[in-house]
Amino acid sequence: MRILLLPALLVLVAAGNAAQIQVDHPWARASAGDAKTGAAYLTITDQGQPDKLIGASTPVAATAEVHETMANMGMMTMRATTGIALEPGKPVALAPGGYHVMLMGLKAPLKAGDNFPLTLRFEHAPPVTVTVNVEPITATH
Repeated sequence: MRILLLPALLVLVAAGNAAQIQVDHPWARASAGDAKTGAAYLTITDQGQPDKLIGASTPVAATAEVHETMANMGMMTMRATTGIALEPGKPVALAPGGYHVMLMGLKAPLKAGDNFPLTLRFEHAPPVTVTVNVEPITATH
């Protein structure tokens, strides 16, 4: 009997971890012409223990990295980050002008009305795959 209960317990623990991360409103702007880069935006809320967003991947780009936009000597620059800390119950917005998922080496332009999968990787929680909606190039949210 104990052998049968252990697999059931493991399934419950895994299901609990998957619900730890909530992702809201994943979106991206349509590409400007044949641009080979783009960005995805979303809001992450950690519902469990403290965690960290450490990476991303998507089939629409050769590379997806977590980036931060920052002012440097009066100019806006972007750089890859080692991750974004997530505190339980505190939403973290990845939005234009701040943190975002940089999509490099786009395999095709992002077109308004399309969508694509984006998998987010965390230090502790299992990966979470969301559907990113591509909005008009003028979208600002």
